Amino acid sequence: MRVCFLMMRILLLLLLVVVIASGCSEAGSIAGPADPEAQLQPELMVADPAVTSPGGVVALTFPEETTRGVLFILEQRVGNSWAHRFDLLSDGPGAGWKRSWHPVGAEPIAVEDIGVGGPGPDRVPIPEVAEPGDYRICTGNAGENFCVPIRIGE
Repeated sequence: MRVCFLMMRILLLLLLVVVIASGCSEAGSIAGPADPEAQLQPELMVADPAVTSPGGVVALTFPEETTRGVLFILEQRVGNSWAHRFDLLSDGPGAGWKRSWHPVGAEPIAVEDIGVGGPGPDRVPIPEVAEPGDYRICTGNAGENFCVPIRIGE
């Protein structure tokens, strides 16, 4: 009876290790999109410039004055999918709001959950360490998230 109980404990422990290990990502793995439901909707958000360089600033405008937050997501195209690379904080609420960027997987950031309205512009920084390529900027804490394409050159 004790041997059976011991074997069950070992099997449960092994199962727990396998479940935990399968949930951990390997170093260098690619995170999926922050919101898999987010779609490119250039009629809701316009990026200016649409082609920028690392360290630049992109002004986002909202032709339909769509409500959004201050968090935006920078995702890089990888094959046929998107990889969440950076969180971007905009200066959308106006003077006194600091723009910043944070790599995915770094220390968690606190984001104020406020609504921003009007046409913008909400300016977001492009990280100096962003690799050249095709990206999209998505709203990060809007009711329904949407994206606009950009290109980061060298």
